Amino acid sequence: MNEDLKGFTRLIRENQDFRRLWFSHMISLIGDWLSYIAVAVVSIEKGDGALAVGMVMSVHSLPTALMSPIAGPLADRLDRKKLLIAGYLGAATLTIGMWGAADLGSVWLLQGVLFLRVCVSGISMTARTAAIPAIVGRADLRLANALLGLTWSVMFTLGLALGGFASEYLSPSGAILLDSLTFVVAAIVAWGLPSLQPAIDESGPPRPGLADMRVAWRSITRSPRLLSTVLSKTPAMVANAGAWVSLNLVAGPRLAPLTTAIALGVLQCARAIGTGLGPLAPERLLPRNPLIGPAVAFAGIALFLSADSIWLSLLAVCIWGAGGGHNWVVATAEIQASTKDNLLGRVTSIDFLIFSIGGAISALVAGALCDAWESPTAGAWATTAAGLLIWLYCLSLSRRSPSADESQPDEQQGEGT
Repeated sequence: MNEDLKGFTRLIRENQDFRRLWFSHMISLIGDWLSYIAVAVVSIEKGDGALAVGMVMSVHSLPTALMSPIAGPLADRLDRKKLLIAGYLGAATLTIGMWGAADLGSVWLLQGVLFLRVCVSGISMTARTAAIPAIVGRADLRLANALLGLTWSVMFTLGLALGGFASEYLSPSGAILLDSLTFVVAAIVAWGLPSLQPAIDESGPPRPGLADMRVAWRSITRSPRLLSTVLSKTPAMVANAGAWVSLNLVAGPRLAPLTTAIALGVLQCARAIGTGLGPLAPERLLPRNPLIGPAVAFAGIALFLSADSIWLSLLAVCIWGAGGGHNWVVATAEIQASTKDNLLGRVTSIDFLIFSIGGAISALVAGALCDAWESPTAGAWATTAAGLLIWLYCLSLSRRSPSADESQPDEQQGEGT
């Protein structure tokens, strides 16, 4: 961990472009989590049972999947810096619309505008992820992603804590309005980045749509290891989405006498701390294998669902977060290192597409099962079991022998820019 901290310091100090990307990302994240609690609180108080809570996770996930055929080719065609800034400004505008919906107390209007915001944010998220190898180089990919993961954790912790108190004392609509301002500041910071035009191969720039996405998918499926890595976030996300629904339902009763908003903030903060610690764990404890993280997350979720005390719940969500954070950082770095720059936007969007669909479906299923069985944890147990089955498939893929195509240098791991 000490070596990683030294590496973070070096990367921030010596790489001005990464420092700017990192800072803009940090600002936007804290705003995201300000409204995260606010939207959940409005849904719990004004919605219709566990399914309404599941919709919050679904509208955070499904738009990313729907935008993938557009976001991936755009990130391989246009300047990734411009896409990043446009995404921030679009998100700021739509967040103001969320503020209006929350002020009216309309759950479905609020979630509808949130759906559009996540669509726009999906474009900037894909562009930012695809730009990292060009900014830091191949040697620092894991370090850069670990720092971004740690930043996500810290901002998640701080933003959720602020979101809980802002929702309680400023009102949920007030917390959402603050969120809109953070996107504007993030866009201003990102303005100073250099041009991040992607590499274009002899076939020319890709066009938004499924045709050019299939080119990237064929590249992925030629390598069982890369396919396993691209799929590796899905089992953790499927389990995570179902458990997230249960967390929202049990937070108030389990952390009584805290209010629902503050109880949610406390539990989510503990989970966020775990997401930051997971990628920093020594390799002898958590090997740099993208399939290790989901197994740890499953254990944490199972412990949380069966916990009967506040302290055991806090420990469980921390373990849950550690597994998810480790999986995200290791898998993302491996995808970036194994993919040519001219395909990286599309491969990244396929990664987002698969786990986002898994998370969206899982949240809705979990909410419906909790309502049907009148149990706040029933849906989470079911989705964790589904995640485990997907994880076993990924494990079998990772153990397959490399195909003949993988031995061809022009089809294998691409050079970073």
